[in-house]
Amino acid sequence: MALLESCTSLSKSFGSRALFENISLGISEGERLGLIGPNGAGKSTLLRILSGQLEPDSGSISMRRNTRIGYVPQQTAFPDGRTAAEIVAEAIAGERLDDLERAARINITLGRAGFSDGAVRTESLSGGWTRRLAIARELAREPDLLFLDEPTNHLDLEGILWLEKLLASASFASVVVSHDRYFLDNVVNDMAEIDRVYPEGILRVEGGYSHFLETKEAFLLAQSSRQESLA
Repeated sequence: MALLESCTSLSKSFGSRALFENISLGISEGERLGLIGPNGAGKSTLLRILSGQLEPDSGSISMRRNTRIGYVPQQTAFPDGRTAAEIVAEAIAGERLDDLERAARINITLGRAGFSDGAVRTESLSGGWTRRLAIARELAREPDLLFLDEPTNHLDLEGILWLEKLLASASFASVVVSHDRYFLDNVVNDMAEIDRVYPEGILRVEGGYSHFLETKEAFLLAQSSRQESLA
């Protein structure tokens, strides 16, 4: 699989508190990476850095040429009085499309997100449908790599199942920060955890969340045994 993005030795601090140091990883085509870690470990911050929303204190990021990036933050608010179709239209305003192509992209994207009426106004949307619209806005850009921060927040069961199906069958790669272990088990094919307990600051394992937990336990046990033998 071709590499879409890689980072080397990323570090980030806020004030005197270091969130993470020397984080390195790569994301390739077809990968669906789940990103977890303790509270305060810097998961959302790392996601913002990888998606180009924030600069690291140190380290480097390399991107394959012409790679399209999408980013869905934890919280999204839309202005009142706008329609779902207008929100999606704004996302592709800079695309070179004729009127028919633009209308088709908007309608298809809203349909993928479950909207039956593009004229629905933003102020009437529940938290779950606001989340769907935030995801639809990024889908309209046809990303090669989509970053999602706690995407199941506010979604009901139907919405979570929709998102699971969308990501599991998507042609784009994705990186998901989530506390929902069942969602991760159903979506990701790679797992990574940021934690200072790991020598490199991150542990990455190919497979779902359940497999990650088994590998993590074995890794920490082996690490503890090595430390005891050295002591």
